[in-house]
Amino acid sequence: MLAAIGQLAAVFVGIPSLIYLAVQIREQTKERRQSAVNALTVQWGDLTRALHENADFTAIYLRGVQSFHDLDAVSKLRFSAFQNRFFKNFEGMYTPIARAYLLLSYGVRLNGR
Repeated sequence: MLAAIGQLAAVFVGIPSLIYLAVQIREQTKERRQSAVNALTVQWGDLTRALHENADFTAIYLRGVQSFHDLDAVSKLRFSAFQNRFFKNFEGMYTPIARAYLLLSYGVRLNGR
């Protein structure tokens, strides 16, 4: 009888603990997702700042978009480095969206919806 009471007490203590743990994990996931969005926003701001704060680089960028082959070696390097950062930033934004789309297309439910 005493063992049954002990097991019942363990259930009453264990279930709320599991619920609390699940809630904490869910909140942590939301915070991590928001942190990733904030990081991408900062990266995007840094990326565009190079265009609107540096007139020399803006001219290089425009010439590179029109004709990459006409740029000198240093300008090609600067343009290529910028484009690499630009595409990496978009990749960071696109990958989570594509993953969510694929999960939804296969019928996996996201966020309890």
